[in-house]
Amino acid sequence: MQMALIGFDEYHMGSSMANPEADGLTALAKLLEKNNHTLEFINTRLDTLENLPWDVIIIPFPKNQFSEDEMTSLQSHLKNGKSILLLAEWGDLFGHVDFLNELTTPCGIEIQKDRVTDHEKNVTQKVELAGVVLGEEVIPHFVRVGNFADHPITQGISELIYFSGCSLRVSEEAIALASTSASSFGDIDLDSTLDEGEVQGELPIAAVSEMNGRLVVVGDSNIAANGYIEQGDNLLFVQQAIEWLSFNN
Repeated sequence: MQMALIGFDEYHMGSSMANPEADGLTALAKLLEKNNHTLEFINTRLDTLENLPWDVIIIPFPKNQFSEDEMTSLQSHLKNGKSILLLAEWGDLFGHVDFLNELTTPCGIEIQKDRVTDHEKNVTQKVELAGVVLGEEVIPHFVRVGNFADHPITQGISELIYFSGCSLRVSEEAIALASTSASSFGDIDLDSTLDEGEVQGELPIAAVSEMNGRLVVVGDSNIAANGYIEQGDNLLFVQQAIEWLSFNN
């Protein structure tokens, strides 16, 4: 197995691999270290480095935008045959979609400004009052994902749990790894109701591209977060994505 030097982007205020809370990435960091990968924080602007040294860069939903020079550095990183894992989010939080699409669209993947919602394939949670379970609450934007392409990243995967993520538009240059059920839709106004202009059907939520280097895009950063990575086959999916990005399969 090829060991990789993996950089976690902390500079742009995404989830941290040092944060033990539910939205942190310590569980993922421990897993990668167990597999003998070397992990480093990225705490500087990416354009300050002429050639980015990492084999794989993990970008967990950046809240601060990349500069033009940083975007050029990331594009060069891919053109040099290296890898990026990009975790996006629902809607257009912090105005992230357009600037992230500058990186992904040339690779055949376009992040959408919606929140995937499914009133049939979803997660429920217990409703309690004073320790008494009153029933189950349906959460339509916590979606069960069960359609997968045949790919090394999806081997052994039967279900992902998608916690308030967006959909992706995938062109011929890329591959849709995972898609929702036909009953799902991309909720743009976040009212959990299918409205005119909102797309319904099997929506891609994870995609890969090998046009330049290796790029994996997932529309939900929680899929790798401490509080959610153990749900469904999320952990195996993220682990196999990292190994594929490290050219181990």
